[in-house]
Amino acid sequence: MSLSRLEGVPANLLRDGGENVAITRGKLSLLSTNGKVAGQGLKPRSVLGDLSRNTRTTSTNAGSKSDATENDFKKPLNFPVKVIKKQTQEIEKVKQQSIEEIKPTILDTLTETTSAFSSQNLNNVIDIDTEFDNPQLVAVYVKDIYKYLHELEVNSPIKANYMEGYKIRPTMRSILIDWMIEVHGRFKLLQETLFLTVAIMDRFLQIEPKMVRQELQLVGLTAMFIASKFEEMFAPEIHDFVFMSDKAYTKKDILEMEYRVLKGLDFNLGRPLPLHFLRRYTKVATAVADDVDVLHHTLSKYLMELTLTEYDFCHYPPSQLAAACLCLSLKLLDENESLINVLWNDTLVHYSGYSFENLEPVVEKLCALIIKSETYKFQAVRKKYAVSKFYNISTIHHLKSPFINLFAKMALKS
Repeated sequence: MSLSRLEGVPANLLRDGGENVAITRGKLSLLSTNGKVAGQGLKPRSVLGDLSRNTRTTSTNAGSKSDATENDFKKPLNFPVKVIKKQTQEIEKVKQQSIEEIKPTILDTLTETTSAFSSQNLNNVIDIDTEFDNPQLVAVYVKDIYKYLHELEVNSPIKANYMEGYKIRPTMRSILIDWMIEVHGRFKLLQETLFLTVAIMDRFLQIEPKMVRQELQLVGLTAMFIASKFEEMFAPEIHDFVFMSDKAYTKKDILEMEYRVLKGLDFNLGRPLPLHFLRRYTKVATAVADDVDVLHHTLSKYLMELTLTEYDFCHYPPSQLAAACLCLSLKLLDENESLINVLWNDTLVHYSGYSFENLEPVVEKLCALIIKSETYKFQAVRKKYAVSKFYNISTIHHLKSPFINLFAKMALKS
């Protein structure tokens, strides 16, 4: 399914965290929750009455003043005729250069720059950034944006097995994130907020080797508090987080931990998220194959959220994790039973920067995780995606295909 075919999907299904904005983003509603317009029901001030009574007097005075100005204005007696002729000739010369002659030059420049950057001398690669008439898609420099995002994820990595020697254990981290997913659902926050919360928490914990168990939940709450203020239009108040902790922490505790986290991260919250790359990859996949639709995107998001509670996945770069999840979803929902390395074609390799050989270890671990999630005690993500809002994606029969078992066994061997 192409991008244009997905525009018919209701806006409430096309938002992340319930929404699939890889394809298109629904219209934001700025109305209040009770449907009333802000400011309705305010009493008129007495001063407004005074202003309205003086309106007629003011306008009368203004009119008389403008009339007097027109009468006093004197036109020049001798305006230079040569200047007029010279200006007229210059205007006629400019008119001779029609817009149709200038426009192709601009388009040629844009096309040359873009093709030289992405798809020049490449075989079997489709150029997906050709919408120069849509300024919101920024086709001119979208490749530079994602090149910069790749640089950011390299500059802010999360180390593998960073909890070695810690007093806290990876199991405690999994319990905390599973609980935070439920809190995220209670607050009805964006999906970006959830991924940013986990990223902030992991990046802070890896530089705090003396973290104790009593402060771990406080770190999680504070990370979500910071992520909400970074991503949300209307972030929850700090009292809401105090309530969610069952008053185990005070407002002062959260503010002090916020200071520690931001100082520890040097106020650097711009690490890209898997969602950012998944939207790009899904656009590439829909440009290549017509049968790629919103189900592939939703299944990819489900797989990415399953990895949040898993300590073994936290060190993978967001771009690689997003590519692996989409690669697996393409295989699971493929009706032609094509090989997975064929589905991950040259165009996807070019725009993601990952060949199937780079993604294969991650795909194998994802298959093992799918089998593990059926009997896993952390069920927040599976319950979240087992509703019609997300197309019951966590209960589809494709997740029990023989391919899953085959790749899961390969993950155990490695």
